Amino acid sequence: MKRILAFLTWQRVPAQGIEFKNLRKESLFFLRYAVFYVLVAILIGWLVVKMPLPILGASEFVQDFWYAVVFKILFLLLIPALVYFRIWRYSVQDLLLRINPTAWGWLKGAALIALGFLLNARHLSGISDKLPEFADVNLRLALGIVFLFFIAGLLEELFFRGYLQTRLEKLWNAPLAILVSGLLFTAWHLPSRYFLASGVEGNAGDLTSVFLGTGVPVFLVSLFFGWHWARYRNLPLLILVHWAIDILPSLNSFFQIKF
Repeated sequence: MKRILAFLTWQRVPAQGIEFKNLRKESLFFLRYAVFYVLVAILIGWLVVKMPLPILGASEFVQDFWYAVVFKILFLLLIPALVYFRIWRYSVQDLLLRINPTAWGWLKGAALIALGFLLNARHLSGISDKLPEFADVNLRLALGIVFLFFIAGLLEELFFRGYLQTRLEKLWNAPLAILVSGLLFTAWHLPSRYFLASGVEGNAGDLTSVFLGTGVPVFLVSLFFGWHWARYRNLPLLILVHWAIDILPSLNSFFQIKF
């Protein structure tokens, strides 16, 4: 039991050893911003319903202009990054926390990325069948893979793990920080799904189905990602695994496959 507990609680870089310029001020800012982001999610869900702007006719709302560009890139990537890098004058190195992966670390990382990709391998055959139907297939592939990086893994892990959770760990403790950041991470997923979801993520207007189809799995994934960040402080790996999980569903949408 002690060995299991030691494995779960070991940290490559304990939060208490990380220096912040103004821990309380920064923690409060990111907490408030995370709550504000949930409110923005409500507005964006309403906009997608009333004035949809699907990018290249994508079938899923997550590739709508309002959701991908305004909600994700503007509000979750650019504004927090402006505060973090330009106003508070932190650097990328402050997020990497002296990471120096070994050959074994690279191998484990590659295995996790591959596993993330394979979680949605069932979509491969449908995407392959759809490719010949589109003259702009290369553009759709690029958007489905490269653009996705900037609207999913990068900004979500940067904000909720790199910015928010780390500060809450030092302000409180790791378990509570993982729980709170995970709940906030889950919360912003729910409004848009309540407005727009269908299928495995739940059904629009049915809060119970959205909670079970989106809330529960997203929360569980956030707990794993939060624990992994607290333990290993490897932000690039978290971003890449998150990205790999979302690649095939993203391509599904750009090739107008409903799932």
